[in-house]
Amino acid sequence: MRLLFLLSATLFVSLGASVPVFGDSWSAPDSTWRKQTKDMSGRAGDPPDKYFRITYRYSSFNSHYDGRFAEVELGYYEQKQALKNLMQTFLSTFRDIGVETWLMHGTLLGWWWNKHILPWDSDIDVQVTEPGITFLATYYNMSVFRYKTPRISEGRAYMLDVNPHYSNREQTDGLNKIDARWIDTTSGLFIDITAARYNLTHPAGEGMMSCKDGHEFKDTHIFPLRDTIFEGMAAKIPSQYADLLAKEYSTSALTNTQYNGHVFKEETMEWVPDPRPFMVQITGQPESVRTEDSDHHDTVLPEGL
Repeated sequence: MRLLFLLSATLFVSLGASVPVFGDSWSAPDSTWRKQTKDMSGRAGDPPDKYFRITYRYSSFNSHYDGRFAEVELGYYEQKQALKNLMQTFLSTFRDIGVETWLMHGTLLGWWWNKHILPWDSDIDVQVTEPGITFLATYYNMSVFRYKTPRISEGRAYMLDVNPHYSNREQTDGLNKIDARWIDTTSGLFIDITAARYNLTHPAGEGMMSCKDGHEFKDTHIFPLRDTIFEGMAAKIPSQYADLLAKEYSTSALTNTQYNGHVFKEETMEWVPDPRPFMVQITGQPESVRTEDSDHHDTVLPEGL
């Protein structure tokens, strides 16, 4: 009876209501959740100690899809909607299980412009505290939350997958820079979750925080977190968000209104595909610049077009 309960412990919830948290989390092996006959995650080629695999090395589609759940990337508009659902379900779930999280990197840049995900960017990044990632690993690793809403009428399952190397807090663990992921088990899209940890031996002194992906900042740049709205949901952003964005992307990233085949329309406050014929055609998700050994990329806007 206990086993039957665990195997059926997915949740049907609406985004407008609190998520009823079940008392037990349960582990699902890859074979349980893999939707296709071939695992496209690249597990056969990456080093054995690397947990989250990079699909683009061993497949023909986008690296920001989990190869255990998808074989192809979505079209431009379909992906935009799936990412919106992904972000909304993530924010709703983390709010209700009580884990503080905030937007970072390209996702924070999208918030800066219009409080939405940048339409060319499938790389969603958020952060949690070190106690937060420990709590997730202890109580919610491999938990599955099922949402059914007017927009997701068929229902969709999202899985929290915590990297077993999360307890290694050193930046030298280059194979495991991402501490956890929130994964859409239908499309394979996911949110990268990294833990911001206090670095007690940092040469800059007290209050320095760092992530395993190499990002470092003072705690006063993050805390106290600010309340805001993102993709129509309550969210949090760092205290000194403008300084963080300018340092990571340059100040021009906060003002340039043309990038990656898109133009920002101030009258509607949205990025739209640029109709000019010499711009990039919108057929799928364009890849932003990334290094081959990175677990996520940063959306870098140029100094000018």
